Amino acid sequence: MMPLSATLLPFALAASLLMAGSAQANTMADIPPPDGLFGTVEIPSRDLQALPQWTRVIGDFKKSDRAARLCDQDIQKCASQQMTLWRAKIQELTEAERSTQLREINRFINKWRHVSDMENYGHADYWASPLEFITNGGDSEDFAIMKYISLKELGVPVANMRIVVTSDVLRGQNHTILYVRENGRRLVLDSQNDTVQQEKNVKYYVPFYSVNETTRWAHVANEATEIAGATEKPRDD
Repeated sequence: MMPLSATLLPFALAASLLMAGSAQANTMADIPPPDGLFGTVEIPSRDLQALPQWTRVIGDFKKSDRAARLCDQDIQKCASQQMTLWRAKIQELTEAERSTQLREINRFINKWRHVSDMENYGHADYWASPLEFITNGGDSEDFAIMKYISLKELGVPVANMRIVVTSDVLRGQNHTILYVRENGRRLVLDSQNDTVQQEKNVKYYVPFYSVNETTRWAHVANEATEIAGATEKPRDD
């Protein structure tokens, strides 16, 4: 069971993102309608500095890319058997239809080792880089990041993807998924399910915040929009 302090952390972070995002709106009229992920209101911001673990992972993308290129050029230079398998899957899917890429990447990455951050790194919450995940496995956000970078390489635009940190109300724990927008559909790639699901059919996740390489979003449930609009004065990040 996750300690209470760790369980409450995403709530606090989502609240801080909301306060930061509210600087972009002076009245409720400025807040977008509640058609965001999982029926929430979304407050966007281009400032990623509130998410230092994510910015660190982004900084490691170039290292992962260099290791992947070396492996592609010469199998003897692959850092591990897991790296070899990942590169083979990427090459296999390069010319596949997008629906096949989404389905196969979700299923393939889900085969990695599921392990807690505490066991892997001695921390309650740690976002692993792709190279760390390939070697060590990880927990839900690490699976989402690995799917993100894999689909990015296969040509899915970054603007169409988000890492989404949620409350899993069925299991009573925090959980992270990858959201992908494709051909007008909102899709969920989940480490707990090998089937790519439509977001409208997933009823048990309540998002705290979501992020890609350009933007972060705070998410507010419909009932909270009045509270969000009652902020006395918007605050800067």
